[in-house]
Amino acid sequence: MENEITKLRREIDRIDDQIKVLFEQRMVLALDLGKIKKEKNLPVQDTSRENEIISRLIADQDDDMTGCIKILFTVILEASRSYQAKKLGSKQ
Repeated sequence: MENEITKLRREIDRIDDQIKVLFEQRMVLALDLGKIKKEKNLPVQDTSRENEIISRLIADQDDDMTGCIKILFTVILEASRSYQAKKLGSKQ
């Protein structure tokens, strides 16, 4: 039993490491996008785009996973806006 737990935890750690790298890549791109928005005097938050992202990601999920994905990407999008605002010195 302990060996199974250890094995599963190692696999989760590996996936977490991949998620971290992908998240960092996403944040760099979001910052680049934020710079363009700032140059064009556009707001950081685009609610219709955020809704589009979440809708696309939940389109093929079952109800239980849909809620989890909504929570995850709501947090990711909030972190992205916060990061852009902090780095660019603008309001969210």
